[in-house]
Amino acid sequence: MARAYPRAGRIRLVLDNLNTHTPASLTTAFGPKRDHALASRFEFLHTPKSASWLNAAEIEASLVSRECLGHNRIRTLTGLRGRVRQWNPAADGVRREINWKFTARDAE
Repeated sequence: MARAYPRAGRIRLVLDNLNTHTPASLTTAFGPKRDHALASRFEFLHTPKSASWLNAAEIEASLVSRECLGHNRIRTLTGLRGRVRQWNPAADGVRREINWKFTARDAE
């Protein structure tokens, strides 16, 4: 990431709350010297624990997997893109809504 943006002073990383998404992971992967150089350029931004936007994205990915791909093997990226392009207009036309069953009251 840092090589891709050599002139950027700060690079903002938006991450979920997985336990490996921490500055300490840089030390494990690159060692303490390189870690410090990288960590000083990165700003770690974590999604909210509720992360409802992330849940919606996961639901969408699940729909693509179930409805578009099924159990078929797609051997190339071009084939995958073509399949998704065919599926997407019909899926968008359905205009599904997510029925959230978990409420703030449930959390209390």
